[in-house]
Amino acid sequence: MAVPGTIQAENFDNGGEGVAYHDTTPGNSGGAYRSTGVDLQASSEGGYNIGWTAAGEWLNYTVKVASAGNYTVGLRVASTSGGTLHVGFNTASNVWKTVSIPNTGAWQKWTTVNVPVTLGAGVQQMTLLFDTGGVNLNYVTVTAGSATTTTPPPSTGSTLSVATWNIKINDGSDTHARVSMDTLMAIGPRPQVVVIQEAYASLLNTYINELEKQTGHTWYGVFATECQPGAWNGSTCTTKWYQGIAILSSFPITSSSTKYFPFADCYTSARVGLRAAITVNGVPLQVITTHLQTGGCTNDATSRNNSMAQLKSWSSGFSKPQIVAGDFNADPDQIDATSGMAPTFVDTWSIVGSGKGLTALGGTPTMKLDYWFTDAGRRAEPMSSQVFYASHSVSDHYPVQTTFVIR
Repeated sequence: MAVPGTIQAENFDNGGEGVAYHDTTPGNSGGAYRSTGVDLQASSEGGYNIGWTAAGEWLNYTVKVASAGNYTVGLRVASTSGGTLHVGFNTASNVWKTVSIPNTGAWQKWTTVNVPVTLGAGVQQMTLLFDTGGVNLNYVTVTAGSATTTTPPPSTGSTLSVATWNIKINDGSDTHARVSMDTLMAIGPRPQVVVIQEAYASLLNTYINELEKQTGHTWYGVFATECQPGAWNGSTCTTKWYQGIAILSSFPITSSSTKYFPFADCYTSARVGLRAAITVNGVPLQVITTHLQTGGCTNDATSRNNSMAQLKSWSSGFSKPQIVAGDFNADPDQIDATSGMAPTFVDTWSIVGSGKGLTALGGTPTMKLDYWFTDAGRRAEPMSSQVFYASHSVSDHYPVQTTFVIR
């Protein structure tokens, strides 16, 4: 790789463990780009980035410096905690510098940290050693001359913890409703807004009462009933179903609305979207949820994509920031909801999630069904996201919890 130039983090040397890199965990946690022990994922800036770093891990890059002189090494990094690393150049350069990495506020919120170095000419190795974990690296630029370190402004806004869960319609008892809410309240950080799918309309007050019992705070809720399969006549739903979706909030709900997304497949039906507006420390926030159609029809992937297009169009009529969640029912052979919701919405898992985010219940989950999205303006900035893999007997899904900073 030529210097001056840009060195993509994922393009470390060949040679394997202990030669081209050292990684403390087996396999590629992100499953992207290369089959090595280095953990790679898709970057929000395009290409791929190094993630899941741990103290003591390192990477080597063979570079060719065009001429001796003063350079600036720009490290494109992201971190939710900050940390330190070393950058070095061997042979003619003999450089080994400690670099402080700031807390940028999210795993895909990037900043450039600039380091002045003096390099000798010729072929040499650039080494990056992570002194601490918790630092993502997208690329390194090496430019002639010197520059000052650039760090992002501190994050401001209000933290909001939210959770989404398909709680499974197979049990309409009060016990099932209460255990579902108890399971969600066991997540840390405890959710302040909950959206649920495959819920019972008749149990809305039970969901709310159990949340109030668990938290000691007043909760509010709205419900949207699904259209019964086969009951969409082309313009309206002729028969409402007993199941649906709900938004439950520890903040007062100032307005709400519903919208049916018709689709033409072997069920001739429609899915429903539900919106609730809440105010988080003075900032109006739109919370939207849906439960898209499942597999079983030859054109189902197309129908799901059409439903997402209708949801995006509907959401454009409301203020921002917006966050969207639900069960998007993306089987492995169907269109991925991350791309289906783009560019209007960004999958929070692609920004701050760890691993693949698989939520279909099982010893080894195989499908990513459940999502939290933020609108492309990202005034609701995701800070962390997790699948809550605690054992339960409530549903055939795992819940997804995400923390936002609302601005």
